[in-house]
Amino acid sequence: MGLIRFLYQNKSTILFCLFIYILFWLTIGTFKQSKNLKPQSNGLNHQSNSTFYFMLDRLLQLKINLLLIDPYVLSYLFIDQLSFDKLETQLITFAVTDDLVERFLQYFQETNFSIKISENILSNQKTSIDHIFIEYKQKIIHLAVLHKYKSFYLIQENILPLSENIQLSYGDTLRAVEPMEINVHEYSFFYPRNVSHFLWLYKTSKFLHCNRILAEEMENQFHLYQNASQLNLTVTPMKHIVYSLNKLEKHYWLAGGTLLGWYRHCGLIPFTQDADFGLFAEEYDESIRNHFLGNPVAYLWGALGLVNDSLEFRLYTGRFTLDLFWAYREGNHRWCGYQVQRAKFRRTLPLLETLCSCDLFGTRFSVPCSPIDYLDTEYGKDKWKSPKEKNYTWINMKLHSLWNDISWMYAIRLYTRQGKLRTDKFAINWISDHFNYSITSIPSFLNVVPNEPVTLPPLKTKLIYGSPIKKKISRKKSKSDRKNTI
Repeated sequence: MGLIRFLYQNKSTILFCLFIYILFWLTIGTFKQSKNLKPQSNGLNHQSNSTFYFMLDRLLQLKINLLLIDPYVLSYLFIDQLSFDKLETQLITFAVTDDLVERFLQYFQETNFSIKISENILSNQKTSIDHIFIEYKQKIIHLAVLHKYKSFYLIQENILPLSENIQLSYGDTLRAVEPMEINVHEYSFFYPRNVSHFLWLYKTSKFLHCNRILAEEMENQFHLYQNASQLNLTVTPMKHIVYSLNKLEKHYWLAGGTLLGWYRHCGLIPFTQDADFGLFAEEYDESIRNHFLGNPVAYLWGALGLVNDSLEFRLYTGRFTLDLFWAYREGNHRWCGYQVQRAKFRRTLPLLETLCSCDLFGTRFSVPCSPIDYLDTEYGKDKWKSPKEKNYTWINMKLHSLWNDISWMYAIRLYTRQGKLRTDKFAINWISDHFNYSITSIPSFLNVVPNEPVTLPPLKTKLIYGSPIKKKISRKKSKSDRKNTI
């Protein structure tokens, strides 16, 4: 009787607790049911009807690492900092390594996607798949296949016919892609960690091969073989210079005999004594000088010329010289300076509106996109195709002028292996020997004439430079400095 009386007196409380209990379990059941009904997604967790989201999600379920390399999309997302949700494009290009292609094809043959493949038959009769185009609801994901090529990758040219309104950023031509550090996007694809640098490299990524026919002719007909001891001296410093200039984002190209060695020998000219690099004068800043001062691989021992006139850096390894020449734009061409004592010579070069990539020693180097035109300008039309045994004078080099007295004081700067400015007798004599003034110290300005008026040192009692200087320099040049063979 006591229990019945208790229940009767507390019936309202008991009914309320029962209601809460039932409501709790109904809520749990509803949550579980909604979770079971939710579509499974392996990569993208965004509630969006975007076709690209859907296609990417299916690709990511295959655990295929997609690397975004599309220049337009990279710039849109990471340079302009805009949202992927608002991206308006018909096609997005991703890179995949060639070892993932087979897994992709096995899966996507059983889907509703339209799949088109660009492939080539290799010399060993194997099939190379180079590009895959996945189309769904008028959107295209383009997979450009990365083929390992020595220390970098190549993306082959697409040979599959496409709609006229589709412009490929990769597949338009043969392109080189260097290994890079990557990050993961919130939508689970990868992208270059340094996007701006990747886009900078893309501008010179069109890949050119050397002339294998000429290289074989150099060996079989002229018996000019690659010199192993020479390569040991040059490969490391050349690679270091390229790595450094790329890091500083300074465009460069193989120039002179170094370009000729790559194109004609697929290596170096066997008897070359230096390596030449060209750079755009408008890109110069002191970061280049600072990088090579005291550099442990190739240090700056001489800066010749002025920043705005005929600048040249001479780097030295202890056994091998490497020259950096700055090319100045003038109308529809460029020119770079060359010094013989106090005389200024100018070499006329093509305008070089674009640069391309090549392979040398298994490393990606930059070269003019029209190497034949460049070599014709340097050596004469087709004259570079066979080696010359006699002394050679470049047809594109002309005597321009002499350094005036004030400029000459600032046009020569020499450095120690430790990166210190040389102010010793050797450095002073380098200027003084071709100077009518008694210089006793090295001015502090580095290859730049000061804006304020400059006071010249006292005149020497016996003048060195007079009117016959051009004839003297011309004779000197022909006897010593022009002993070049190609």
